[in-house]
Amino acid sequence: MLDILKSNRAMLMIWAVMIGGFIVAKQTVLEPLASNQQYTLLVLVIAIYLWTLSTMPQGAASIFVLALMIALGVVDEPDQAFQGFLTSGLYFIVLLSLISQVLVTVGLDQTIASWFQRFSGGHLGRIIISLPILMILLPIFLPSAVARYKILAPLITKMNEFNGLGHDSLFHKFGLFVISFLNQKGTFIVFTGGGFSVIAYQLMVEYGVVNAQWLEWIGIMAPPLMVMAVLSSIFVWLYLKAKTDVPYEMTETNNRSFNQNESKYNRHPQFKIVVLAFVAMVLAWIVTDPEAVPIILPPMAMIVFLALPGIGLVDNQLIRQFDWETFLLLGTSFSLGFIMADNGTADVIAQGLLQLVPSDFNSVLMVGLIVLFIILLRLMFTNGSSAIVVIFPIVMSYADYVNVSHVALAFLTMMVVGGTILIPIHAPTTYYASQTGIFSKGEQWIVALISTSVTALVAILAAFFYW
Repeated sequence: MLDILKSNRAMLMIWAVMIGGFIVAKQTVLEPLASNQQYTLLVLVIAIYLWTLSTMPQGAASIFVLALMIALGVVDEPDQAFQGFLTSGLYFIVLLSLISQVLVTVGLDQTIASWFQRFSGGHLGRIIISLPILMILLPIFLPSAVARYKILAPLITKMNEFNGLGHDSLFHKFGLFVISFLNQKGTFIVFTGGGFSVIAYQLMVEYGVVNAQWLEWIGIMAPPLMVMAVLSSIFVWLYLKAKTDVPYEMTETNNRSFNQNESKYNRHPQFKIVVLAFVAMVLAWIVTDPEAVPIILPPMAMIVFLALPGIGLVDNQLIRQFDWETFLLLGTSFSLGFIMADNGTADVIAQGLLQLVPSDFNSVLMVGLIVLFIILLRLMFTNGSSAIVVIFPIVMSYADYVNVSHVALAFLTMMVVGGTILIPIHAPTTYYASQTGIFSKGEQWIVALISTSVTALVAILAAFFYW
């Protein structure tokens, strides 16, 4: 027992600081708050620690957070602690993940890579220009950032090798930036582009902010995302070029060799039927009103179709492979966010923030402070999906006190939370990129800072001039 305590000394110290700090705060700064609001803040702090710094498995940590909600009286009834697991957005993520796995199984990832390879003709200059645009548009057809990364990473590496460039060449670094950082942000172009955008859309609907159709969402998000992609690509390219003075154009000899060695593969026998089903699902999103036909129905229908005995691509094995720890984490995050909104804790935090803002500040400076606050709070979470569930209700409460549209602030919040990728664990794709060793630690930080700053700036401009 003594050995266990010694080996966990740092963890015990953190718990002592959190509990001791809460006891002191309860008698001082938190005294005006209701008891359930005080304990809601304690649960929030503990949850952030468990999901970011603790070595406890995320699934077990999520169950512990649920237990704390019930034990500390944060909820009146135990059932309220599980309300986050009743939102359709959570199950939408499960469905999209399963569909993405099936698309990879039948070889859609290889098909897209082959199309892109033929389009480029093996010329790296053409790849450099077109790759950022592809990363913004590809989520429409493949709703998984990880799948998109796995599709293009081998292609970029192969082209880098055929050109005779080094492992840490300018082309390799820039390509990695696009398929990791920009890839994660391209998810926003449709609310079906990935788990994060699904959750953001669901929150906007839950809080009565917006209920946009599939094509309307593209009109809202595509222009700011395109501006963000172009500016980020230019600034990152210039930075990497200054750090890596290596030629990147492919010679004609290598170009022919590359085309001759284009990878061949045999298509899955059910490739066409799966692609047709996927196209039908996307068309259903486009032509139907989400108020009349909930967006979760088309993917549910596709899963059932793919599970039919004659097809059998969705089976028990596929479902078991889903990351159920993430399911528990997201469901618990939803519950905590809803509870913060229901018991007024989010509103209290918003009012506390307002006390830090001088009354003579104009709207631009106020929004700038909101963005700074969002980024700081986002740093406490390992993924954007968990962060936005907690941050969104706080920012929406803030909107009631400043002269900013709820709709504009909602999209700004989504773009900043999802676009804040300062450390590799903030997104799966950036974590995979960091493990390649292509970026040095310094380059990783600078590229992340450029990417995050450009996204925040474009979001602020869009909030005032577009949304």
